[in-house]
Amino acid sequence: MSKSKKIHISKEDRTLTKLAGLDAKVYVYCGDRKTLQKFIEDADNEYFHYGDGTALSERKPDSIMSVNRNRTVNYPGYVGTLAFHHGEMVGERPVVRVDYRKYIAGCKNFIYEP
Repeated sequence: MSKSKKIHISKEDRTLTKLAGLDAKVYVYCGDRKTLQKFIEDADNEYFHYGDGTALSERKPDSIMSVNRNRTVNYPGYVGTLAFHHGEMVGERPVVRVDYRKYIAGCKNFIYEP
């Protein structure tokens, strides 16, 4: 999705599950501790986990995390961090960068612009 393309998710429907269901490579940005803690709580409440089954509350996530359709969350690593900051596509899927603070606050534009 190009930077100019908007994604609409109603305020009432703002979940990690909804983000994971997008036809895109979804990166979630948590810019402060409070937002990161909310992300961890939401991930645990929606049964998201790391690939090995560990709950997010058991292992500290980074400020940028990838959210996947199979309810897994992963660290982006070097290549994923490059994709987050500079990429438009990962394979055949567009990159979507979500500012989680804006997403949970119900802001109309919750896309993170690096």
